[in-house]
Amino acid sequence: GGGRVEFAACKMTAFGQPALLERTSQVLAALEVAFTRLDTKASGTLTTKEVEDGLRLMGAELTDEQMGALIDRMDFDRNGVIDRTEFLDTLTPLDPATAPLFTAAISPLYLKMDDHLDALEEEEVQQLTSMVKRVSRVAAKANELGVSLMIDAEQTYMQPAIDQVALSLMRTYNMERAVILNTYQCYLKDSFVRVRADINRSDFYGFVFGAKIVRGAYMVQERKRAGERGYPDPIQQDLESTHRNYDAVAAYILSHKASGLHPPPGGCTSDDAARGRRAKALLMVATHNENSVRATVGLMRSMGIEKDGGVCFGQLRGMCDHVSLSLGNHGFWVYKYVPYGPVREVMPYLLRRAEENSSMMAGAGKERGMIWKELRSRLTSAPPSVGNPAAAN
Repeated sequence: GGGRVEFAACKMTAFGQPALLERTSQVLAALEVAFTRLDTKASGTLTTKEVEDGLRLMGAELTDEQMGALIDRMDFDRNGVIDRTEFLDTLTPLDPATAPLFTAAISPLYLKMDDHLDALEEEEVQQLTSMVKRVSRVAAKANELGVSLMIDAEQTYMQPAIDQVALSLMRTYNMERAVILNTYQCYLKDSFVRVRADINRSDFYGFVFGAKIVRGAYMVQERKRAGERGYPDPIQQDLESTHRNYDAVAAYILSHKASGLHPPPGGCTSDDAARGRRAKALLMVATHNENSVRATVGLMRSMGIEKDGGVCFGQLRGMCDHVSLSLGNHGFWVYKYVPYGPVREVMPYLLRRAEENSSMMAGAGKERGMIWKELRSRLTSAPPSVGNPAAAN
């Protein structure tokens, strides 16, 4: 266990323009295509020479000094081989070290991958660098104050840029604890794969993984856009699929954490530092779904994760308060999210939450029934009959 975590939340759209995040996400997608084309053996890795020759062949206009510095930064583990993660995490306009290359030197590379892309302009690159610096200052302050910063998820067409900023901040600040948490929307078909890839990143780069998991908030908008633009619907096919995926994502993160809690047979090994980082993984289970809460509590018990061991539960104030109360009474870390501000700005957020939690009204009816039972019990002195969401099956 440990001290209770204090949280703050931020939206990347408050630091940078949504249109610029979308443009950047398109560039990142084009660079993924570039790696796939370079990886002619489909091995998932390239030698440093294959990277250099491939980049030049695709039109990258880098000096020998620039190319050498870029490849040196890519080869993080110094093994002479560059995998997809190293390639994409280094060759990015979101890194101030490589951002200036994206207006001209790198632009032929990503423009060839997507005919609909225009090269990033110098002003856009400067805006990206300023955005990263602004959010980095907030992250540094959170680290200084002992607060964990949750970076909210947005629509899929700007999420890749947000993911990369969040993961870069994790590499900087999540050395001793989970200062930065990225948010994963589990109604997205690719969410489990992304969580697995980012946990692998945490092991590779040596940082503590932090995540907030939600179901999702932009279903209607995402499906409409996919239909209009002719690309596959990114949303799970039905609500039950979303529920299953949410629970699977939670279970995967919990297993990652649990793998660091218990020493392997034979005692200490050279992997003790890596196990220590896994044990410090921080998970915010943000849900109003009782079944998901029960499943998470049950897994925590079976995996030996303490109630105060870095797994938190979050609900909106006024929603599923009986679940929050039960969890709190049983010693789990529970947080109530209180949105505030002008009504015209808060209401759209609350309406999205209501849409996201379609079973909320049923839960409200259940909670109302429980309140009446409690009132009757107090009036008649009969023992109350109240459910216990914290008691897992």
